[in-house]
Amino acid sequence: MRKTLFTASLLALSCLSPAMAADAAKSYPVDPVSGLIMAPGWEMVNYQCNACHTSLIIPQNKGNREVWRDTIQWMVDTQGLWDLSDTWDPVLDYLSTYYDETGIDMKIFRRKPLDSDQMPPMPTATKED
Repeated sequence: MRKTLFTASLLALSCLSPAMAADAAKSYPVDPVSGLIMAPGWEMVNYQCNACHTSLIIPQNKGNREVWRDTIQWMVDTQGLWDLSDTWDPVLDYLSTYYDETGIDMKIFRRKPLDSDQMPPMPTATKED
């Protein structure tokens, strides 16, 4: 059991840049179940994000506050996510602090994420031919 928890923690930390991983590991542990850094705000992010998808996707998507806001707003507008109302700021604070775009480790990822204008169009539910 301990080996599994240790392995899960290492896997989660591998998604961070080496400097961020070292700093985060010194300051806050990584939750072995969610893979999230257990810093202030992590539980709120864990509960809200896990309602629709695994929290393990969070470390794979880095961004500054604006990028995270746009991503979450896209989820509200197109994916059925509820409005975060008074939890916007704590969620954005956590994500932009611990999963910032400056933490992309190019030894792990093949390339940086595509800009939104380079993304393919989203498929529509109904096609008119």
